[in-house]
Amino acid sequence: MLNTIATVANIFASCAVVLTLVFIGIQLKQNAELTRMAAAQTSAQLLSTNLGRIIENGDLAELITKEGAPDCWNRAERLRVTNFLSASFRHFEVLHTHRRFGVFEEELWVGTEARLRDSLSTPTIREWWQESKPFYARSFAAYVDRIAAEMEALERGEGAGI
Repeated sequence: MLNTIATVANIFASCAVVLTLVFIGIQLKQNAELTRMAAAQTSAQLLSTNLGRIIENGDLAELITKEGAPDCWNRAERLRVTNFLSASFRHFEVLHTHRRFGVFEEELWVGTEARLRDSLSTPTIREWWQESKPFYARSFAAYVDRIAAEMEALERGEGAGI
């Protein structure tokens, strides 16, 4: 009789362990989803905030697209542009890292990469990038360098094969 009770207790304990593991698995899956959703929401907020700086300050857009930039910027202008671009590229870097680790959805990355490519289509921004890339993660810097090289090849008319 005691053996039967012990066997039944072991079966219940085993079932409890299995149910606990199933519950933990479900919780981990839900947590991963929430993390991805939070990353997407944070990204949207950061991008909106940073792009708002250009929208609200037309002179900042003028500085970035100014003929002869960055050589023609005074110290204050250089500081403004550099800080804006630093915030923008830090945002791209964080999303690039999140994407590498599966936190940021690939579908959302497509739009982010398009925004990054659009930024790098401006020679002034590419020049800034060459000076600033040591401040970023090597994997991100290599990624941006590849895109910048593509943009430069397009400008030289070598883009048909890319």
